[in-house]
Amino acid sequence: MMTLHDQEAQRLMPVSPKSTQTQPKSNSKGTRRRFRIAAVILLGFLTWAGVTFWGQHGKISEKRAEMQQIKQEFTDEQKRKADLQQEIARLHDPEYLEQVIRSELNYAREGETRFFIPTSKSQNP
Repeated sequence: MMTLHDQEAQRLMPVSPKSTQTQPKSNSKGTRRRFRIAAVILLGFLTWAGVTFWGQHGKISEKRAEMQQIKQEFTDEQKRKADLQQEIARLHDPEYLEQVIRSELNYAREGETRFFIPTSKSQNP
């Protein structure tokens, strides 16, 4: 025998055969449209990212080449600096200083005779 409580529970929770069936799919046209929009947005983003990456890659390559050139110039200047420092150190040596003065300024010691051989820059036929 059913009690009043059982009857009321049965009335509040009716079980119908439709509730066990699957619900129909949502609007498939709307889903396709949203998918297409998302695909277009994604494609646009990827295109933008690719173009940006390609441009940045070119700039980076240019900067690397410029940096390599600057490094080479720096190395050359370091070598030049070392040569000049060596020349300065040698100029403090009296014998070397005398050689420079005699060869570049055409000085001679007392009693010496210097001979010059003229050289022509162009040959006359």
